[in-house]
Amino acid sequence: MTTRTPLKAAIGFGGQFTSLAGGYWSGPDKWPVRLLTGVLVLLTMAQVFVPVMINLWSQRMFDALEQRATDRLPVMVATACGIIAFSVAVTVVHLKVKRRLQLGWRAWLTQKLLGEWLKDAGESRLSDLPGDYDNPDGRIAEDVRIVTELAVDLCHSLIYCSLLLISFANILWRLSGAAEVSLGGVPLVVPGYLLHIALLFAAVGTTVAIQVGHPLVRAMERRQGLEADFRFGLARIRENACSIAQHHGEGAERDRMTGLFGGVRQGWNRQTDALVNVLAFGASYTVLSTAFPILVVAPSYIAGTITLGVLMQTVQAFQQTVAALSWPIDNLANVAQWKASVVRVLGLEDAFQRLGHPSGNAA
Repeated sequence: MTTRTPLKAAIGFGGQFTSLAGGYWSGPDKWPVRLLTGVLVLLTMAQVFVPVMINLWSQRMFDALEQRATDRLPVMVATACGIIAFSVAVTVVHLKVKRRLQLGWRAWLTQKLLGEWLKDAGESRLSDLPGDYDNPDGRIAEDVRIVTELAVDLCHSLIYCSLLLISFANILWRLSGAAEVSLGGVPLVVPGYLLHIALLFAAVGTTVAIQVGHPLVRAMERRQGLEADFRFGLARIRENACSIAQHHGEGAERDRMTGLFGGVRQGWNRQTDALVNVLAFGASYTVLSTAFPILVVAPSYIAGTITLGVLMQTVQAFQQTVAALSWPIDNLANVAQWKASVVRVLGLEDAFQRLGHPSGNAA
């Protein structure tokens, strides 16, 4: 196992990752990188504006349908086209900016680790270190890619869901009004009761999802290690092809690779079993989160206290609030994959420190 220094133990997992990869935002090109990051955040805010506009449009559209107001339809169609055009423009620009940031970060971290690997004959000395430092080429090529791409994706989705929650929690609070409940014979007025229900609904769903998905985290971490072992075994055969042929070691290598692939198959099956439970819960949760708010709000519509447009707007606001709060559920698998790759990259960086040349900021 990799030995961690007291400093690393003190700063924790997040601190270790920031220390290793955070220099991309403080290097010589920090201002263009920070500007690109700022633009990405602004575009994420613009993305949140789209569902808010759709929510307002939906209320007006269904009210017009309920009132048979056909004269409003041309305006509603034109408004919908405008929202679509805005959404497409923001989505396209956001994708380009995000991918540029991801590639730049990956290139920076790759050059940093590659330089340390090839410094002072590190590529040959690394194999002599005790500990889990196998497959350095795979860690630099694949794990660095996963680390940087998923980190940006996860940060973007977290910011998006946070802004979405703020926007629709405010809308849901306004639409909910106040509900009167009796507690022990004492009447109580609960303002924004639908928001409270949405928070409770999401909290229960998230808690159950984390419990159901916990085995998936372990399965994904284990599978990534087994896949890396298999790739490393193939690379070893390629590098030693002449020696294997001279000593007629093809049979032994075939048996060894069959054993390694058996580990891959075992890791795949364990991940499949864990995914079945996660997907089964996710499918039921998705249907429930769609139907539940309609059932909650329907009595007010039947009683005639709200219009059809307000009903649909409230249901959408409830669904968007729950969706924003469901970020842990939606990103459980990605977080597991990202964490597993970070651990492997941190292990490689730890090996460089033990070789006597700790990773510094890339030039």
